Amino acid sequence: MKSRKKIPAIIALKQIVETTSQFTGKEFFKALVKHLAEILDVYGVWVTEYLPEQNKLNALAFWLNGNYVEKYEYAVSNTPCEPVLKTNEICHISEKVIDLYPKDPDLKSLGAVSYMGVSLRDTEGRVLGHLALLDNKVMPELPEEYAIFKIFASRAAAELRREIIQRKLVDNESKLNRLVNGTSEAIIEFNSELKITQSNDAAEQMFQLTKDQFNNTTLKELFDPKTYNKLTALLSHNNTLGNEYLQIPEPSVCLNFKGESFPTQINISCYSFENIKYHALYIKNIKDIVSNNLKIKELSTEAIMLKERVSAQQFDYIIGESEPIKKCVNLINLVASTDTNVLILGETGTGKELFAKAIHESSTRHTKSMVTLNCAALPSELIESELFGHVRGAFTGALNSREGRFSLADKSTLFLDEIAELPLPLQAKLLRVIQEGTFEPVGSSETKYVDVRIIAATHRNLEKQIADGKFREDLFYRLNVFPINIPPLRERGKDIGLIANAFFEKITKNKALQVNPLTNQDLNVLASYSWPGNVRELQNIIERGILTSRDGNFNIDPILSGSKKTNTPKIEMPNILTSDEILELEKNNIIMALNLTNWKISGKGGASELLNLPRTTLTSKINKFGIKRAAIG
Repeated sequence: MKSRKKIPAIIALKQIVETTSQFTGKEFFKALVKHLAEILDVYGVWVTEYLPEQNKLNALAFWLNGNYVEKYEYAVSNTPCEPVLKTNEICHISEKVIDLYPKDPDLKSLGAVSYMGVSLRDTEGRVLGHLALLDNKVMPELPEEYAIFKIFASRAAAELRREIIQRKLVDNESKLNRLVNGTSEAIIEFNSELKITQSNDAAEQMFQLTKDQFNNTTLKELFDPKTYNKLTALLSHNNTLGNEYLQIPEPSVCLNFKGESFPTQINISCYSFENIKYHALYIKNIKDIVSNNLKIKELSTEAIMLKERVSAQQFDYIIGESEPIKKCVNLINLVASTDTNVLILGETGTGKELFAKAIHESSTRHTKSMVTLNCAALPSELIESELFGHVRGAFTGALNSREGRFSLADKSTLFLDEIAELPLPLQAKLLRVIQEGTFEPVGSSETKYVDVRIIAATHRNLEKQIADGKFREDLFYRLNVFPINIPPLRERGKDIGLIANAFFEKITKNKALQVNPLTNQDLNVLASYSWPGNVRELQNIIERGILTSRDGNFNIDPILSGSKKTNTPKIEMPNILTSDEILELEKNNIIMALNLTNWKISGKGGASELLNLPRTTLTSKINKFGIKRAAIG
């Protein structure tokens, strides 16, 4: 039995990325299984889609012994794939797989000795399919191969999710097209200049015009003068027309290509797409059946939503459902596909690097790793060499030449964390690279050219730094093309509980600790704290609470005894309070109650019950004091 070829993990990973990154859909899956088999030196690799009604796996691509296997289906029962679909973990059988699954109909004919598989799931955890390796020799446990397998299983799952959504989108647009072109009612779209922009098949038949002729036609050519005047008057009078339909009073007369007139009933609607205003005319002969306009609108909306889902990226490491965090994710989706420089602002510990990672991974540069430099982590005399590299002998200790971060980030993204700490002389050199894409390594006269996208981040107020002479104004404007402000944790409401539970699950799993889940009381205490250290502080406190747990219960004591409990101002009680102080005390008490109940105003366990106030009274006071959810710590 021949031994397995061992390729360094980084080389194997690079080879597979290079051979699959240019493909999508079926071609991606075919490239993946072929090159994964060749590089990992295994007999066969297949990626499948799960058919739950039949409990079968349908191969999207199957590479076996140097060839593709076409139209391959695999019954799940009594096979090594069966346990794979029940877990998120890799299932690895290093040898004697036939002995373990004697009822598998295909293993023996395939000459299988070993097997490795992992399930592919959607964002809600439902099984979509699986990726598996099959070999005719022993498959030892190699951590490097595990890592490569996991990475490309994740890519395969993402591509399968995209493929499924794309199928729905195509199917939905096909339905919409059939509906629009299957009706006997003519549908004509036109813009604010009354020029026709779209038409359906019925309109072409009704007016005896081809699609190209319609695209060079104005509304005036389709109606007799009286109807056209009614139409333009209606458009002028109803310039704020919404989604409702308005009917042009009968009789309405249209003219076909030959100048022949025919009576019609016309409805009109108005809508905007990409900030451009359009109108649609729905025209039918008086004897035509009622149109399916409502169904058309429903399918149009669904198609638009599916398009947005295909283009939008989800980042499972950015946890949150609050409006401030949704706004940040929307900004990521807007800027990611461009090469625009981004400035990420936010307090220390808000996770600015995660947002930079999300932008990079959603960009066209995602096939290369993002390069990172923390400008505050190195002495000023070393930062220039780190950024631009140096040649041998450039300074004392420079025994060899070294590439800088800009060279490493060519055709990729460079994330400059704590950009405000960059020394002023280096700010000028950074500005040159941004403007011209050129630099010289330390000690060299050779000019290097790079194509690098800059994402910078800081917790400082750069405008104040400029006023204090610590930051260049011209560099600020070059970096601040697309700013993203990351909200502090205290402004993210219920996200505190979501993030806390995510950290709890990750830490207990990584450290193999059995600790009871966070209680509602624990979460209420966490929600009432101001989090000056933001997400990083929350992670530390969760880890400390787990490590100091007693009797399997999370230990909240370090938070209560060692940290500031709440950002609600503590009001000293003098003998006599002024009216303003009484109002401030009442406002802070309402904020604290809303914090503790996660902004549940009424009902069992709500803030109104906690305050012993009627719901309407509490709502009135919230409006009176101008309390907003983002202000709750």
